[in-house]
Amino acid sequence: MGHSVKKGILFLSFLAMILLQWQCLKSDRQGIPAEVQRVIHRAGLNKPELIKAIGRYVDDNDSLKRKALFCLMAQMNNNYTVWYSVQDTLKNHYLFNPEDYPDYLSLKNAWDSTEQIIGNLIYHADSFKVDRQTLSGDYIIRNLNEAFKAFTTFPWSKNYSFQTFCHWILPYRVANEQPEAFRQYFLKEWGPLPKKFNNRNTHTIDVALYLNKLINQKLDYKDTYNKSINIQTIRQLEKSGFGNFYDINIYKVKVLRAFGIAAALDYSPFLADTNFGYAYTSVILPDNNELILEFNHKVKAFHKPGRIAKIYRRTFFCDSSSLYTFKNLQTITPPFLGDFYYSDITNSLRSANVWLRLNDNPKYVYLSVFNDGGWHPISWTKPKDSVALFKKTGKHIVYLPVSYHKHKLLRQGSPFILDKRGIKYFLNADFSYLQSVKFRKTSPYSRLKAGKTYTLYYWDGNWKTMTHFKAGKNDYIFSVPERALFLLTDDDINFSERIFIIDKNGKQQFY
Repeated sequence: MGHSVKKGILFLSFLAMILLQWQCLKSDRQGIPAEVQRVIHRAGLNKPELIKAIGRYVDDNDSLKRKALFCLMAQMNNNYTVWYSVQDTLKNHYLFNPEDYPDYLSLKNAWDSTEQIIGNLIYHADSFKVDRQTLSGDYIIRNLNEAFKAFTTFPWSKNYSFQTFCHWILPYRVANEQPEAFRQYFLKEWGPLPKKFNNRNTHTIDVALYLNKLINQKLDYKDTYNKSINIQTIRQLEKSGFGNFYDINIYKVKVLRAFGIAAALDYSPFLADTNFGYAYTSVILPDNNELILEFNHKVKAFHKPGRIAKIYRRTFFCDSSSLYTFKNLQTITPPFLGDFYYSDITNSLRSANVWLRLNDNPKYVYLSVFNDGGWHPISWTKPKDSVALFKKTGKHIVYLPVSYHKHKLLRQGSPFILDKRGIKYFLNADFSYLQSVKFRKTSPYSRLKAGKTYTLYYWDGNWKTMTHFKAGKNDYIFSVPERALFLLTDDDINFSERIFIIDKNGKQQFY
């Protein structure tokens, strides 16, 4: 496209916006909000498309549609689609197709074997598509009209407030997936609903549970997809029949929204007593109560996850609990914490506030949990004078405070246990007193096996070897320091091993 043509398009876009604003004011209706004007100003060559969408509703007698459009468009500056690839430090690409591996352990072994040869692998964001610059006016109009039709047509949707509709039914995306025209597709795919739901007294819960059952029969969780950070499209997921928790629940949220049911994706980035993260779908009911939808019962290991440090809700709208709301977009932050909007919905009754004094004074500091053989950040705060306050922190969990620099974690203090009462106990190995301990397990579910060689590590800024031994028929007995954090692994590390302390009775207590 020639430079003169581009200038012409931008001039016409500017002229159209002025005429549109004038038309809004002339008709005694509210003009274009300032935040929407900022989105249009930054839309570049896509300005005509956004103006087209606004123009569709300027003379619409339904002012709610116009308000909903402005509500949606005001958030387009920082909502986007992203595509990742796996790269080494020389930017060579590597492909680990989840369908090529029978289970996560085999995929993980392939990943680790590659790292042993070429060094660390990282997820690299190859390309972005920001909504304000890419969404067509027709797509925006269609999404809004179809959302409103569901909102006003289905009997179970009519008691929702307009605000709930705007936040949890109207958005065209759930996360950073590719925007798709999902509403009519899902109405056709999962409808028509049974006649019993046509009753005006039909409860939202009944419809949501019915749809969830159908989806659970069609899609299943497979752990090999946990290394796939790119979200599957609707057709990709339906074709494979498998996905990770995010794939499946993004799909569920969209199905529910297509049927006029307010729904949200809730997640814990990393669990605190096992591997991977966890995500689920919450149905927001017209009375503002919520219903958590269950997975297929075959997914036993994660049907009821254990210790959860933090729970977040993925939002389309900026939220004060989201690091993404405040940080410079060029600042590199840990996955799941600084790349998109979310709300902190951690249960305050099962959590506590934690004050920490840090090694130095980084701009942001994080609490990390042990997961999949390493430490992974799950919450953030902005410290002041080397003191940090973490709000609503899950109890009965071991944490390590860290900062983040160029994809690397830097220690900001010692690991600590936040016990069931919300009291923290630091874990610093004290070699002035040794106690004799019987070692029986590498995790709550895995006993030592006779003939296998094991390594006992303790934490002292990183994992340091304490001893090697070959397991016999009886428990292995060894003297260890007090107040230490341990990890016990065999030669065939499968990352199911859990960190532990030695309790007052001299037994392993796992976290």
